[in-house]
Amino acid sequence: MNAIQSAVDGFIDFEGQRLAELLTTVLLVASGIVAWIVGFVLGDLKFTVYVGLAGTALTFLTVVPPWPFYNKHPQRWLPAGTTEVEKKAK
Repeated sequence: MNAIQSAVDGFIDFEGQRLAELLTTVLLVASGIVAWIVGFVLGDLKFTVYVGLAGTALTFLTVVPPWPFYNKHPQRWLPAGTTEVEKKAK
């Protein structure tokens, strides 16, 4: 049960957040360009919408789940109730 909960909770680090933002931008722009080209070549707005929606779904599946490669650089936090000064004093 803990494995399922940790997979659903989805911890990602700061570098993973930066990567997710970059992937979101790149994938949405690329799918928009491909959708426009497909729609222009085929001359049908319906195909533009379908390709754009498929690109959005691909972006969603790439970015939203907490994939393990988003947590390669986890931050080490101090235990609750301690400060950096107390840690250095020990």
